[in-house]
Amino acid sequence: MDKLKQYGRNLALAGTAAALALGTGACSSGSAGAAFSAGVVLSEPDQVRDALPSPTSLPPGWRLASGAKPPKAIEQAEASSTCRKKLSSSCSGLRLGGTVRYELASNTDNDIRFTMLTFDTAENAGPAFEAMVTSLEKGNSKAHRITLKAAAEQSQGFEQPADSSDSAGDVVASAMALRVGTVVVLIELDEDERDHKTLQQFTALQAERIRRVQQGTNPDA
Repeated sequence: MDKLKQYGRNLALAGTAAALALGTGACSSGSAGAAFSAGVVLSEPDQVRDALPSPTSLPPGWRLASGAKPPKAIEQAEASSTCRKKLSSSCSGLRLGGTVRYELASNTDNDIRFTMLTFDTAENAGPAFEAMVTSLEKGNSKAHRITLKAAAEQSQGFEQPADSSDSAGDVVASAMALRVGTVVVLIELDEDERDHKTLQQFTALQAERIRRVQQGTNPDA
């Protein structure tokens, strides 16, 4: 399904980017998420589009990827159908999906994909986050956990070095799963750095935008 297509080349995930198989093994960021309005549900397409990083919010040098569309909301029926099919799960409480893809203008091999799922309660969002972590960990034997800070209730990062046959450089594929209240996000990045500064930067950007939308404010204001 193109609307929920996974664009990653090196970090193999289970199914599409929105297919977050149920499981366990989540990492919690402790009380960091307490300031986030955990009970606020992103139930309108405009809220999903606003919560995803916008072209104007990107760090310098990043732009909408070639052929990609601006932040897009996926209707509940379609998102739920894909989720249930790929996860063999009820995906309880899923309200909407969303996706967007950006690239580094100076090196279009470096691109980043955001996939968002919103739920009716934080209790239903939690299992989806845990499922995402399990999918990332078990979907590819070469992927391993990395430690990155995230202002979210739950978060976990992963990376996988690129195979030599896939890249002539030092590109690594990395990913961040995070939950901010009732919102679960998967961030996938192909990058040419080992300190994950870019993934950290985009993780902070994404978490902040979700928080602002949950608070009813314009994240681009």
